[in-house]
Amino acid sequence: MNELKNIRLLIKSGFLPQEKRNLKETIFLGLKLYLILTLLKALCFGITLFLDYHNIFDIPKRITLEKLSNYTPLTKVLMIVIIAPIIEEYTYRIGLLFSKRNITITIIGISYFTLKKLSEFDRLYCVLIALGIGISICLILNHKRDDLFFEIWKTNRRKIFYTLLLLFSFLHITDYEITNKLLIYSPIVMLPHFVAGFIYSYARLSSGVILAICIHSFNNGISPLLVIITN
Repeated sequence: MNELKNIRLLIKSGFLPQEKRNLKETIFLGLKLYLILTLLKALCFGITLFLDYHNIFDIPKRITLEKLSNYTPLTKVLMIVIIAPIIEEYTYRIGLLFSKRNITITIIGISYFTLKKLSEFDRLYCVLIALGIGISICLILNHKRDDLFFEIWKTNRRKIFYTLLLLFSFLHITDYEITNKLLIYSPIVMLPHFVAGFIYSYARLSSGVILAICIHSFNNGISPLLVIITN
């Protein structure tokens, strides 16, 4: 299977060459990647259930779901299935390929999420500070420095890949109630997000950020859609 070969390459190098695909081939790739993601998530869930069953680790409660409790079902779906995947993919995946625009977007997104999740600033202040940081980076990345930064990015692709992947995974810990036990077992909590981020990165590098957004949206949307349907 070509995807398994490419997954090994991505693990080893943090990079995949982008391939030209028509719409049918892109959809087929997306379905294969989603199937791989589903199998990997099932494995992660099995590990968590095993540890929970043996009283080694309690499955943490997601506090983000409580924050959305006052929203209508349609608004919840819009936020979880549309808005979150777009923002997160442009934050954590767009910068995997170097360009002035990509790096600026990534820096703005990471700055915003870091401030929002780890500080007590209002959302507006987080946005303004993140934009200020992004504009500063954009000014630093002038044409004279483009070649230098491109070479730095190219020679450190693996480090950049895993840094963005770990940031994506780690910041999702704040979706849960923070306890000492959660921090001790944080690798277990991070694992499903790490796996998902890896698949999204594969899609972004091999076919573009739109496919990554689509897989992310579909992955986020299954649970809330099932809840709405059953209710």
